[in-house]
Amino acid sequence: MTTDPTNQGPTQHHPQNSNHKAFRPNGSQAFSPNPPSFSSNSQSFVPNFENGLPQGATAYGNQLSATAGMSGPGGISQIAMGGGVQGTLLNTEGGKILCVADVRGNISQLNQLADETNAKYIIHTGDFGFYERESLDRISDRTLKHLVQYSTLIPHNVRSRLNSNAPEVVRHTIQHSPTPFLSEFPSFLSGEKRLSVPVYTVWGACEDVAVLERFRAGEYTVHNLYVLDEATTYPIDIGGVNIRLFGLGGAVVQHKLFDNGEGVDTIAGGAGTMWTTALQIGELVETAQRNYDPSETRVLVTHASPGREGLLAQLALVLRADFTISAGLHFRYGISYNEFSVQADQEHYRNRLLQSQKSFLQLWESIKEQVELHVDDRQSILLQNALTVVNRLPPSIRDPNAPEVTTLMAPTDKDEQAFKNMWNFNLPDAAFGWLVLDVNGGRVSAESKAQGFNFSYRRNSNVGTNVHITPPPPSQGQQGQQNRGQRPQQQQQQQQQQQQQPHQQHHQHHQQQGGIEHQHPLMMDDNNTDSGWDPVQAQNDWNEGAVQEQQQQGWKDSASSQRGGQTRRQSVRSPYSVYVGGMTYAPVSEEDVKDFFGRENVTNVRFPTDPQTGEKKAHCYVDFVDDNTLEAGLLRNGHDLKGNKLIINRPNPAYESGRGRG
Repeated sequence: MTTDPTNQGPTQHHPQNSNHKAFRPNGSQAFSPNPPSFSSNSQSFVPNFENGLPQGATAYGNQLSATAGMSGPGGISQIAMGGGVQGTLLNTEGGKILCVADVRGNISQLNQLADETNAKYIIHTGDFGFYERESLDRISDRTLKHLVQYSTLIPHNVRSRLNSNAPEVVRHTIQHSPTPFLSEFPSFLSGEKRLSVPVYTVWGACEDVAVLERFRAGEYTVHNLYVLDEATTYPIDIGGVNIRLFGLGGAVVQHKLFDNGEGVDTIAGGAGTMWTTALQIGELVETAQRNYDPSETRVLVTHASPGREGLLAQLALVLRADFTISAGLHFRYGISYNEFSVQADQEHYRNRLLQSQKSFLQLWESIKEQVELHVDDRQSILLQNALTVVNRLPPSIRDPNAPEVTTLMAPTDKDEQAFKNMWNFNLPDAAFGWLVLDVNGGRVSAESKAQGFNFSYRRNSNVGTNVHITPPPPSQGQQGQQNRGQRPQQQQQQQQQQQQQPHQQHHQHHQQQGGIEHQHPLMMDDNNTDSGWDPVQAQNDWNEGAVQEQQQQGWKDSASSQRGGQTRRQSVRSPYSVYVGGMTYAPVSEEDVKDFFGRENVTNVRFPTDPQTGEKKAHCYVDFVDDNTLEAGLLRNGHDLKGNKLIINRPNPAYESGRGRG
């Protein structure tokens, strides 16, 4: 173990760091010779108890009191645990903790936000920008494109040009730019720039694993920067509340849970991206056991959202988290909820986590034999911890034979305490909003800010386009009588208006479409996180397709009505359509999708395109022949297509009405 040379807090090293590597699906190395059995779907993880508390909790309290005077600069106390320095205890009066996500290399923005909110500390939920200049050679073209598109460091005009250039041109431009286009991290690493307040961050889905491993090895340190990982935890004493921070970084990708890529031991990543592994989860459970104190308020910081990833929700239950703070959804508003507010009852909550368990166990059964061939004792323990997370479910309130869950609050209780008492925050990107936890007098209050949506386009697009009822076209006899009763000049003006009407409608439609695309970006298309189904983005894509088809049909029908007096038609989508996502690992064509579902079952495949680059997105919509083939297609959710684990859902029903959010 080494100590941060800035003397702002220690760095906890991993005792298991060695040449051991996690299991890779290609069979290179694995772990756990004796995986534990799954005795009960309701089995929960309960630490070893001594007088009602986990072993070590009392000793930890004694150490806390004995070392209270070991203060360092700035009121930082080093707390000894388990023979080593585990974290930093920051003793302060009441104050604010700023929670932000996805600065994407614009690290100076953290200082600006800290000044704006008067925050004493910052919690960051990933996509921090852990890239150095050498990282450029390790980033894949797909990831680099994503980084360029959503970077706040690159001027808009430069970004637009880079989005249309070849990858080698993009790399050359970034490499030779006098200002950082990839990340400001090198400036903070060299000390040229400094963080004004302590920042605690997990890594995100887009980071360089090589940089993070240098942090873990002690080669890299940055003033006031503390990386939360599976083996490091930090307590913060602020405003009468002892807050304990736990962290888990990376995207949650089911088929990569046993693959560490280019990483060593539990850390996993490659090609400029990072993901979570089962070993990380197992070690985080061990860290939480080792540092349990019932007087503390536990905060689980993750990059992926526990609201979307059932495995993370189960982890929060095992850690007994009071709060979860996450990102990864890229909404323009922050989200705050407990499960009681979004689930009908505890049984629905349990069923959601049962689906997560089922998905994991399907993967586990397929690789179990390979895993058993490659193991060491250390990894076996971590895997067992991970499997306790998979088995952690709320008790069933409808099954009288379901076992009860033992908790500190109630040793025999079928009510899951976290159902109402655990609060979850999901953050927008730092460019669009933040959350502030104001801790004072023992109370943790919350304040959020979000840029939100721009709805002005609705008002602008409706100017001069008031809706009115168009009477049916007159019969030929009536038309003739009207023409005979009009003066030649009136007839000529009417003909000119009729000729101009299609062009006016065409122009108005283009104005509306431009407003939707440029003034009202409901959400960014983060297609590098493997998160799959994205209901808001999917609805936008569907609505965009509907608008385009209705526009085209409307222009044709408007013209035809002038010629033949026909009434205007409205295009109708197939009622047998599904959303197919998750195609981020390898490119997939329309022909691949048809072959996957069976060509005889599919009538159409539509890939939405990126409005800026014109390239296909990583999901599509498939029209089936009938309801039977539709249901059969939905059953293929989770299946593999060219290395992509597909996510198949029914599309948002709001599309069927031809209307969406804007």
